[in-house]
Amino acid sequence: MAARLAAAPVDGAANAALIALVAKSFGVPKRAVTIVAGETARLKRLHVAGDTPALAEIAAAL
Repeated sequence: MAARLAAAPVDGAANAALIALVAKSFGVPKRAVTIVAGETARLKRLHVAGDTPALAEIAAAL
């Protein structure tokens, strides 16, 4: 999945916007989304906690 954010990468604003976007897209609370790798990098790896089969179905639809 690719995302473009309008938030500037200052004080974690872009990471917070990304977490909010992913949480909304997957229908989970923001606390269920964590950045696993790439917190300061352009490419990031995220973990979305929840029902794995349901999340996989949503990811496939994106």
